[in-house]
Amino acid sequence: MGKAGLWADAISLLRIWCGVIFIRYGPTLFRPESMADFASTLQPLPIPFPTLAAYLCKSMEFVGGILLVIGFLRRPAALVLAIDMAVATFAFHKGLLLLNGMTTFTLLLCCLTIRLLGPDKLSLDRVLANQLRK
Repeated sequence: MGKAGLWADAISLLRIWCGVIFIRYGPTLFRPESMADFASTLQPLPIPFPTLAAYLCKSMEFVGGILLVIGFLRRPAALVLAIDMAVATFAFHKGLLLLNGMTTFTLLLCCLTIRLLGPDKLSLDRVLANQLRK
């Protein structure tokens, strides 16, 4: 197994693990009391329509996480999740990268990495691309 094989496997693991993390925090979407709490934390921030923003954020995390895990539309999903994490890092956590914003910033970097790289060998995107070429 050469270096290229190891790198492709590492990207697959990164993509799947990030997806699992986003899926883990997405189901808040299905608990109205948790969504109300989340929306209230967005209230003092310069984010318009905090309740709508809360639902959009958690929807993106949940659906985007599923897309990352299966590797389908992973580049658009990673871009949307990177934007979500940029807002979380720089608006919600006020850019405090070494304090509260560390996790969201790390997820932002992971999503950008996934976005910038081609389909890894374990992604559904790659399987579909190979089928279309045949």
